[in-house]
Amino acid sequence: MSGLLRRAIFYVLLVLIWEAVSKFGPWPPYLFPSPEAVFQSLILGFQDTSFLIGISVSSQRIVIGYAISVVFGITLGFLVGRFKILDETLGSLMLGLQVLPSICWLPLAILWFGLSEQAIQFVVIMGAFLSIAIATDSGIRNIPPLYLRAAKTMGV
Repeated sequence: MSGLLRRAIFYVLLVLIWEAVSKFGPWPPYLFPSPEAVFQSLILGFQDTSFLIGISVSSQRIVIGYAISVVFGITLGFLVGRFKILDETLGSLMLGLQVLPSICWLPLAILWFGLSEQAIQFVVIMGAFLSIAIATDSGIRNIPPLYLRAAKTMGV
């Protein structure tokens, strides 16, 4: 049996189990809807363009948040990679905070910004900012000394 056929059978069984649990399970339909109800909501969401509006707003948030993360992350990563004092102080803090999932920033965002667009942007920015800073720091440190001497010779 090929891998594609196995996957197809798996997903068909998964939908059948979903249907059975939604029909005979302990939860009411508004908590655990059937596959048919979800599919109808999906169709309706695209027909009335509410999904398209949501996708465009979310995409805009991601683009803006990621752009801010890139600017500040590269700046911080460059500074930490160049200056030993920043590496010894901020470097460990960046590593420690980077392992937090993005959702962990949500309570702070709500406390600081309330339920607002700024809170959403903060979570998006913090999800990428530290990773970009750490990657930039690592890239700066791993530049071979020969390239650094060549850059200094050329006036960079």
